Amino acid sequence: MAGERGGRRDVAFTVDVEGDWAGSTTRGIREALPRLIDLLDRHGATATFFVVGEVATLVRGLVDPAGPHEVGSHGLTHADLRKLPPWEVLHEIGESKRRLEAAGYAVEGFRAPYFGRPSGLGGALAAAGYRYDASVGAVHPFCRRARRPPAGPVAGSVAGEPLPVVPVGRLRDGRTPFGLTYLRLGHPASRLLVGADPGTFYCHPHELVGSSPGWAKLPWGLRQLHRRNAGTRAWTIVERLLARPDLRFVSCRELLASAA
Repeated sequence: MAGERGGRRDVAFTVDVEGDWAGSTTRGIREALPRLIDLLDRHGATATFFVVGEVATLVRGLVDPAGPHEVGSHGLTHADLRKLPPWEVLHEIGESKRRLEAAGYAVEGFRAPYFGRPSGLGGALAAAGYRYDASVGAVHPFCRRARRPPAGPVAGSVAGEPLPVVPVGRLRDGRTPFGLTYLRLGHPASRLLVGADPGTFYCHPHELVGSSPGWAKLPWGLRQLHRRNAGTRAWTIVERLLARPDLRFVSCRELLASAA
């Protein structure tokens, strides 16, 4: 079970650190990440940053390896692992860990891009030296995997999985992922959908900037999805979430320790 201290429920705060949507720019990392770390520190919160290996050197100047926050792997190139041959999956897993550790980070966790878990991912992660898998989840509420994830709202061991898993949480409807995207889309009513034990939260730095040059390349619907309440309003949503008196935001590593 998740830990509880002083009447506050432990909830993991996770950030998928990658290039901006539909483009090769890194505004989210360069502009939003330092401010997000300051915000977390002001609220006494810690987070796990799942970093794409290709941006490891950029993140190294922003997230202190000796600091309170955790860094995990988000793959080497942010490729969908379900679409890759097995040897390339192993390369994405292993080389991303190597690059992040070369930058000074102690890498224990992995999150697959798009929550895409190919067959045998847990075993491959264990063989590569990871200690937990944070890939359990879905990118949208109507994905079949969102209906019955192989774990509940808290971190821990799952039958048949060689590593502990840290599943993404869900809103009160039991289906919608507990992510900044959906809190932005449903704002302001969405804040009422965050329950007392919502599970792991996730977001992306590019959601916290007002625009991205790559948005123009997206289909109209996706462009509206990424634009709605991004930037200033997104910062307000995150700050109010961190200020909740009943939740204590921690890294995945801390959450697993409290669940042991």
